[in-house]
Amino acid sequence: MTHYQRQVERWLQHLAKRYGTSLSLKNGICALCDEEGGEAAVIEMPAQSDSLLLHCQMPVLPEEISEVYARFCLQLNFEMNAMRGCWLALDDYQTLRLCTQYTVNSLDEQTFTALVEGFIQQAKEAGDFLRDALARFNAA
Repeated sequence: MTHYQRQVERWLQHLAKRYGTSLSLKNGICALCDEEGGEAAVIEMPAQSDSLLLHCQMPVLPEEISEVYARFCLQLNFEMNAMRGCWLALDDYQTLRLCTQYTVNSLDEQTFTALVEGFIQQAKEAGDFLRDALARFNAA
């Protein structure tokens, strides 16, 4: 485990105590679940990096995603008030994910906790917004 991973591990232990659960990095990754067992956030601290990545799956996209909806998702990345430092991206499995990244040196225990909690809230809001938008695109 690298220095940065050990630091994130300590912060995860603090977060785990706060929520009465068990959290730890496994191969640099820690997945947090919501009340229904769904993905709330994935925290990644790659061994070769000083940057912490948080990401979360957004609503499942239809296999034949329309160009209009894809363009809409990309345009959201420039909506600074709506995205609050996050961006949308497709992962290796063509899953739409909300992402954000911070250098470990810019965080401490309190800012890490605030970052994770804020990201989870942002992911909920973005997911709701995208579900509504997808319904509008499908209705059109």
